[in-house]
Amino acid sequence: MAEKLDTYKIRMDALIANEKISPEVQALLEDMIADLTELNRSNKALRLAAVKTAQSSMMSSRLRDALQE
Repeated sequence: MAEKLDTYKIRMDALIANEKISPEVQALLEDMIADLTELNRSNKALRLAAVKTAQSSMMSSRLRDALQE
């Protein structure tokens, strides 16, 4: 996803350099890219949390099984 964000930024910069978009559209695109960047960061953090939770619950069930034997 980070690669796509970089591509979007490059394309937006090219449009700005060629003066093909108005300042209002430029501001909107910058806001949207900022939001996408934050959502990407949040998504990564949530994925890591989910993996950690899954690993910790797996370990606790293993420990429980070992103690029951």
